[in-house]
Amino acid sequence: MKSKLVRGVVAALGIMALMLALVVVNPSDTAAANLTGGQYTYLIDGEEVTFTFDPVARQNGLLLPTEVFQKFNISIEGATSKNITLRRGPVSAIVAIGSTRYSLGAQTKVASAAPLRLNGRVFIPSDLLKEFGVDFSQDGNFVSLSNYTDRVFDVKELSASEWHEATVYRKFSASIKADSGVNLYGEFWLLNAEMITAGNLDMTYGMRARLLGMLESNTMVLVKLSNLSNKSGAMVTSGTWLIDDHRNQYDVLSIIDIGSGLVNSKLAPSADRYSVLVFSKIPPNTNNAILFYDNNGNTLGTFRGF
Repeated sequence: MKSKLVRGVVAALGIMALMLALVVVNPSDTAAANLTGGQYTYLIDGEEVTFTFDPVARQNGLLLPTEVFQKFNISIEGATSKNITLRRGPVSAIVAIGSTRYSLGAQTKVASAAPLRLNGRVFIPSDLLKEFGVDFSQDGNFVSLSNYTDRVFDVKELSASEWHEATVYRKFSASIKADSGVNLYGEFWLLNAEMITAGNLDMTYGMRARLLGMLESNTMVLVKLSNLSNKSGAMVTSGTWLIDDHRNQYDVLSIIDIGSGLVNSKLAPSADRYSVLVFSKIPPNTNNAILFYDNNGNTLGTFRGF
């Protein structure tokens, strides 16, 4: 089973830290700007970290100085040239000054803003941190970064028996009655940290880190849908919920696209789709949880082994 995977949000309330200025730059303006002042607070795993240079705001995204990337052992190569390579472990990305397009291995992707050289310093879109197993979030004047590199980059393939043991009570299959009346085939995995960091799920480092971070405060179900019919159909996830053995109900909070479209959009004949359904955290003293789907009018299956 293949799909793609980085980590969550750090609470920053009540933490006093060094304030760094936010420099707003017109997309066409690379003239000298004042890089000192005090608006932004950098927090890494909830702790204050001092960086010499301030972030730079673009219309669609935030640019961070290279020293932020280097803090997470991401090397910067060719900083004085137009094309700059970022590298950490098996992951490498190439960005170009003034272009939102960047390469990640064999893929071409688009960042929220273009890299900038300002006052002799290079500033890189914050988007790229997630490609290297670092989660980035911005809330008001706080820049929060969470480092999952130790777990995310230690990805190893589990043997068939190890994978079976890890998922035996955390996976089931079911027939899904789609909105158009066709039946979809569904496979469901109740995710835990061991599964997220296993190479058996082919996810990006960024997605792995994001899911690991969310796992602390959420219960997540990985869904694979297959359409074996000759007509398109969708699983209506608004009618999906979990009920634990204490009769507590958990509705879907959000859906995460694993790279092939969301489960609640139309699925073409002969197509497969992966998504993650996000629920509130189910207490660890739970023995099992039943997944309901109201289009079927009954249960889809039961997860065990919380």
